[in-house]
Parts: sequence; C-alpha cells; structure tokens
Amino acid sequence: MKYSFLFAFLIAFFGCANAQNHPTCDGNRYRSEVFTEVDLTAGLKYGENTTFSGDFQELFLDVYEPANDEAEMRPVIILGFGGSFISGEREDLDFLCRYYARMGYVAVTIDYRLYDGPPFPFPTGEQLTEVVVQSIGDMKAAIRFMREDAATDNEFKIDPDLVFIGGISAGAIMAAHTAVIDADDTFTPELEALLEANGGFEGNSSDNFEYSSEVSGFINFSGALNDASWIDSNDPPFYSVHDDGDMVVPYGEGFASVFGIDIIYVEGSSVMAAIATEAGVTNELETVDSDLHVSYLLTEADREQYIGGSGAFMYELICADFMSNTNNTLIETRKVYPNPTTGQVVLGEQNFDSVEVFDAYGKKMFETAAVREIQIGHLAGGVYVLKMQRGAELFESRVVLEK
Repeated sequence: MKYSFLFAFLIAFFGCANAQNHPTCDGNRYRSEVFTEVDLTAGLKYGENTTFSGDFQELFLDVYEPANDEAEMRPVIILGFGGSFISGEREDLDFLCRYYARMGYVAVTIDYRLYDGPPFPFPTGEQLTEVVVQSIGDMKAAIRFMREDAATDNEFKIDPDLVFIGGISAGAIMAAHTAVIDADDTFTPELEALLEANGGFEGNSSDNFEYSSEVSGFINFSGALNDASWIDSNDPPFYSVHDDGDMVVPYGEGFASVFGIDIIYVEGSSVMAAIATEAGVTNELETVDSDLHVSYLLTEADREQYIGGSGAFMYELICADFMSNTNNTLIETRKVYPNPTTGQVVLGEQNFDSVEVFDAYGKKMFETAAVREIQIGHLAGGVYVLKMQRGAELFESRVVLEK
C-alpha cells in the first residue's frame, strides 16, 4: 500500500514567496512530459577541490535541456547521484535528468566528492560527516555556476529565480543539507569545525561567491538530515518519497548503513516532513510500503509516478498564479472538508453545476453535476484537484485522499 500526505495544499493560499505567474506556464509543462527529445551538454567544469584523502579533484556537470524548446527562462533542477558517499557517478542520473528535461526543466547532474579513504574498515560517522560537508560545498558551487551562466553567457536559458536541487539516497542527503543548513542553526562544535575547515556555509569549490546558492525547493528521494530540527520556517519547500521499511537510509530516525553496517545517525523523510509541517514549511511526502531502498524507481511505471509527482510539486511552486487563472477568469480557492479525507468530500451548502476531479498530474479522473458533496474513495490515495463551477463562478481546491 502507498500513502500520500500533502502538508500544504495550495502554495498561493499560504502566500509562498516562490509563487509567481511564470511566462512558460501552460497547464502541462513541468508536470508532464511535453517534449520527446533531449539535448545533452556533458562534461562542463564547475569547480575543483581537495578530497577527503587530500587528492585534487576537478568537478564536472552535465546539462540536459528539452530539444527544440523556444522558452527563454526555464527552471533548473540540479541533482546528486546515490551511492552512500563512497561510490556512484553523475552519469547514473541520466534517466532522471531525461525525465525532467522532457517535462520542460533544465536538468543537471553533478560530480561531488566522495569518501576516498581506506575501504576497510568502513568509514566512521565522523569521517562521513566531513564528506557530507564537502559535498554541500560542491553542490553550492554547481548552483552558483548555473546562476553565473544565466548572468553572463546565458547558454542554458535558466530562470535564476527558480533553482531547485535534489537527489537520490546520498544525493538527496546532500541536497537536503544544502537547502536547509544556515547560520541560524545550532551545530555541535565538531560540525562547526568541519564547516569552517571546508569554506563555511558556501564551501570553497569555486570562488564565484557573487552569485547566490539559495534554492526554491528540493526533491528528496530517500534522503535524510543529520538533524531534522535544522528545518525552520525560512527553509524552502520540499517533496519526499521514501520506503517505510528502508534499511539503508531510515524512513524515521536511526542509522544509515553501508552493507548492513550502521555508520551515521540520521533523521529520514517522515521526521523531516513532521518538523517541516510544524514549522509551516510546504512539503509533500509519498510513503511507499516496502522494506527496499528506493524501490519506487525500479520499474518504469513507478518512475513515471514518483518523478511525475516531484514535477507536479515543483509545478505548483512555479505556476501558482497560472493555476488560479483559466482564460483570464479568476478561480477562487475554496476550502472543502474533511481534508485529508478517506473518501467523502463536502463542497459547501449549495450545489455546484459541475465538479471535475483531476489527479496531481492533470489527468481528469471524472466529472459530476448538481452536487454539494462527492465521493472519491474509489480513487488511489494521493492529491487531487477539484474544479467546481456554479454559474459564472469558478472555484478550485486541493484535497488529500488517504488510503
């Protein structure tokens, strides 16, 4: 069984600072695959630094763009691969970048420094903490690289105000820490020392500090934070997917492991979501009933569902104003109840002429007429959009169906 919880229903309703009427929004782009071909620019150097063992490493990234795209300002998502911070390479995320590029995003997969010390015994928690700190600096250098391109050559035509990051497993851990850690957080003396030794909050993998490393949101595929209490009301929105029985990166709190050996304490997606919700940070968590690690990316159908879900989440951040306007007619946001629901949804005291129900990807599920309450219990658990009309009045609401 799969569970889906949306902890903030309409970005515009909550006044999210990222909400905007982006010129590229058309109702489909960013939440479904509207392009068929992808252009790849590979092997661009974005930084360099010293590894855990003291070796020099150049850092490269690959950029994926929707082919034949006429848009001049595209949101970008910068991604990190998985591999427990001891293995993996940027090419591992070719499939993920191609999904996002076909949705209309500019997608980037990056190198970042891995643990390169002795393989046995396995690295300690303290050693991997240093590697994570180094990776944060690498990802921030990649963010600055893309913003520098936007301000100079503008080769990739990104919108510098819409930079997202994300990753799978270790890459998601890197992205979460990159997005969340800031000077307002409380750290142990040991972590403070590691940050200071590796260039502070910006890192030292490049020197273009005139460009911001702030992000509009992050995508967390089975990641975690060392301390989820670092999440506060100033942090960006995020979307998470996690197996609830994950034995590699825990869904709740526990130790991340390598080959079954506990390495470092982390707090996974369910803890992150709960703290974010309490802090008022917009987030969505998809919980998968499985004891595997990233089981939801093993089949093409699941990839489409969960990568599509992340696209739909970012779509709401990018196109919030567009979603409230159709043919220049204002659609008012309407509260419905109960929300979340197990099936029945009450729309109000008066009948609506028509009600359309759409899934998170914009697919129309069904339509009904002359009702003031509807039943959606026959649908799969998840987030649904209700579009309601009474005369010339148009209303929209989001509802979570729990299963």
